[in-house]
Amino acid sequence: MGSACPARPGGETINEGNGLKYAISSSYGNDSVAMIQWAREQVLPDVSVVFVDTGWSAPGWLDRVARMEAWVESVGYRAVHLRAAVGFEDLMVQKKGFPSQRYQWCSAMLKGVPFLNWIDEVDPDGRAAVMIGKRREESQERADTPEFIEASEYHGDRRVWHPLYLHTDAMRNELLARAGFDPLPHRSKECAPCVNANRGDLRLLTEEDISRVEALEATVGKTMFRPARHGGAKGIRRVVAWAYADHGKYDDRQESMFNHCSSGYCGF
Repeated sequence: MGSACPARPGGETINEGNGLKYAISSSYGNDSVAMIQWAREQVLPDVSVVFVDTGWSAPGWLDRVARMEAWVESVGYRAVHLRAAVGFEDLMVQKKGFPSQRYQWCSAMLKGVPFLNWIDEVDPDGRAAVMIGKRREESQERADTPEFIEASEYHGDRRVWHPLYLHTDAMRNELLARAGFDPLPHRSKECAPCVNANRGDLRLLTEEDISRVEALEATVGKTMFRPARHGGAKGIRRVVAWAYADHGKYDDRQESMFNHCSSGYCGF
C-alpha cells in the first residue's frame, strides 16, 4: 500500500514529492481500470490516476472508487481524488437548465476544469502525458479515435494518449481479469444518470435515482432529457417509461404501469 495522501484545499489529494510522467484520467469504469492494468504491464513510471467527483455519482459508486484507489496505491501508483468546486446539482441550478448531448458543458466544468487546475500545478511545464481509456469499438462516435493527440487544448496542450484505442471488449476484459476484477455490466456511474444515457442506462436507474432527477427537474424548472430525443416523453419518469417501450416509443399509458411496484420496472 502506498503512503497516505495528505489533503489539499479544494478536496484534492496527492502524494507529495513525486514526479509525474503520466496522468491517467479515470472514472473507475471498465475501460479506465483496464488502462491502469495496461500501464502496470508496460511498467510505466511516475503515474498518477486521477478521479474527479462531480457530485452526481450513483449511490455506492464512490465506495467503488475508494476500493479502486486503494488498489491503485497498492500497485505503486498515486491515487488523486479531486472534487468539482460546484457540484452537478448546484451547477444546473446556476445555469437554469441542463446540458444537451450536443453541448455537454457539464463535462468541461465539472471534470475538465478541476483536472486542468491540478495538472497545471503539478506539471507546470506541460511535459506529462494524459492517458484516457477511449476505444474505437465503444461506439460509432469513437470509431476514429487516434492513438495520440499531440497537443490537446483541453489538457493544457499536453500530449493525450489512448493506448487501448484498438482494444476489443475481449482484450479489455482480459486486462481486467489479470488485474483481478470482473467487468461491470454497465458503464461508469460517475454521473448517474448522464445526459448521454441510452435506453440501457435508463433501465438501470433505481427509484432513488429517478426521484433525485425528478426533484432537480422541479428545482431547475426544466427537464434533464429532451423530449424530441425520447419519443416526446417529458420528465424523467416518462423518459424511463420510454426506455422500456417497444422501438423506443412512448405511450402515456406506460406511466401508471411504471409507478406501480408490481410492474417489475422499479429497482432494475
